[in-house]
Amino acid sequence: MNPSTILALALVVSAGDITEMIRKDRAALQGAWKVVAAENKGEKVPAEDIKDLYLIFKGDAIYSRQDNKNTEIFSYLLDPSKKPKEIDLTLKVGPQKGRTERGIYLLDGDSLKICIQSNKDAARPRDFSSPAGSQISLTVLQRSKE
Repeated sequence: MNPSTILALALVVSAGDITEMIRKDRAALQGAWKVVAAENKGEKVPAEDIKDLYLIFKGDAIYSRQDNKNTEIFSYLLDPSKKPKEIDLTLKVGPQKGRTERGIYLLDGDSLKICIQSNKDAARPRDFSSPAGSQISLTVLQRSKE
């Protein structure tokens, strides 16, 4: 086999591996997640603001549920081959509809952390923190039994 054939086979195998990784993480995310903690721009979000807040992953969409009202807020794309794993969220509603925010995620059983950079000109977050003065938000979620 010549080197270009070997390289082509390696790319097909790795693309298949990435596709399978995406499929597995996407399947693991499906369902309702209760927001248990959140920080935005270094400030802790008051517990009262998130007490009945859920994110629901359904297919390639993320819905927000608060006060028993579901609103589709994002579509998302995953890249679990990166370290940390990457997620891109595209806004589906509001004046910034169509804008993509870059983030990272950590899925650990029934726990999920998502860290999002909302400044389109700044780098994607590299760790799960929301420094003061940044445009980074951190959301901690727990799988809901609902």
